[in-house]
Amino acid sequence: MNVTQDQIEKLSKNLSKISVDNEKIAEWVNWILEYIGMLNKVDTKWVEWTVSVIESENILREDVKKDKTIWRKELLNCSNQKIIADQITITSIMK
Repeated sequence: MNVTQDQIEKLSKNLSKISVDNEKIAEWVNWILEYIGMLNKVDTKWVEWTVSVIESENILREDVKKDKTIWRKELLNCSNQKIIADQITITSIMK
């Protein structure tokens, strides 16, 4: 995949830091795209997916599913309001 001078000019309209007159930019971009193309040809089917090359251990605690009904009842018991059908009742605000 090669980049043309016309494509560089279109990029330079949005990326004002790129000088359109500089022929080296097209060479650099072509080199980068050739390198990416070469990397795309590498067979990575048997390579294990990783986020980091440094081995690490999960130091977080395991998730423990808690019974939501216990939590709901505990929270409702904290209220000073009247409770009907597992819901806190409030006085009418529309008078």
